[in-house]
Amino acid sequence: MCIEKTPWEQVIDFHGHTCPTIALGFRIAQMAQREMGMRPTSDSLCLVKAYTQSCAVDAMQILNKATTGRGTLIIEEENTHIYEFHFTGSQEIHKFTIAFEVVDYLDSLYTEDLSPRARQNKTLEGVQYIFSLEEDKLCQYEKIAGCLTIPTKN
Repeated sequence: MCIEKTPWEQVIDFHGHTCPTIALGFRIAQMAQREMGMRPTSDSLCLVKAYTQSCAVDAMQILNKATTGRGTLIIEEENTHIYEFHFTGSQEIHKFTIAFEVVDYLDSLYTEDLSPRARQNKTLEGVQYIFSLEEDKLCQYEKIAGCLTIPTKN
């Protein structure tokens, strides 16, 4: 018997482990899907621009079907948790800026002197924190007129 995996299980399988930042990406990717009101199809691509290369991006690759290989995932390293989503054919960019308090909390979870058990507990605490936050406490959402474009390959 074949059992279909949930989207969360698919993201964890792809990423390789559970962590608070993958939970963050999962939530943002789902919110983007809801706000855009549609899913990627063969003739409408979801473009994602991330302003940091973090674990969160892996969730967006799975849920939003955006990849660097196809040029639909753009990472512009500015070390800030801002994520933009755009469907080709539309004139809207959906921007999610993670709250400073959330980033600070995630940064505070781990110290070098944690035992493996304590590290695992902090990971679970962080994941639960991300999934339990109200959306307006997690991030700021903006809808901006404009388009993201697929970078040209040299």
